Amino acid sequence: MGKYNDKVSEPMLMTYGMSENLVNSGLLTQISGLSTADKKCLINYITQEVAIDEDDDDVWDTYDSGLPPYTLEELHARINESHQQYLRGECVTAEESDAMLKKEFSWLQ
Repeated sequence: MGKYNDKVSEPMLMTYGMSENLVNSGLLTQISGLSTADKKCLINYITQEVAIDEDDDDVWDTYDSGLPPYTLEELHARINESHQQYLRGECVTAEESDAMLKKEFSWLQ
């Protein structure tokens, strides 16, 4: 064996490269309790934040939902359906929508 040991234990490997501030923040233990779907959404969110931080001209190039794109016919059908919902009064105000999102994602704040 050489003079230096370049092996790390598994717990140490999980946090390798992270700042001490991040490791001690408690955020990592919160993430471990999330569902796989929430973890994927969080990855997409962080990817977009990094792109913005790096002053990326096209943030949406970094977003990958894993879903195929809609066709024009599908988009028009969705627009028509949402218009019908609006006409039937099946909508909420911007304030109500904000309140629902804040409640659902309160753990991120």
